[in-house]
Amino acid sequence: MSQVKTLEIKCTNCDTWFQSPIFFGDLNSFDSSTLTGNRVQCPNPKCSKMVGCNKENMRVRAVDGGFRGNETF
Repeated sequence: MSQVKTLEIKCTNCDTWFQSPIFFGDLNSFDSSTLTGNRVQCPNPKCSKMVGCNKENMRVRAVDGGFRGNETF
């Protein structure tokens, strides 16, 4: 199990990266989770729109690896 160091969300409106309010202790927990219907407000004061918290717009940095969703490139 690879310990998660950071879990970030990319705003799909303004492309700002910010810390996720959802936390996982390791990559196995993240991999086995289903993240649908969760939303968070973008902290960028020029945007402040609600954005989904799903794997497609998340990146995870872990001790021995990581993950990037399709909407993060």
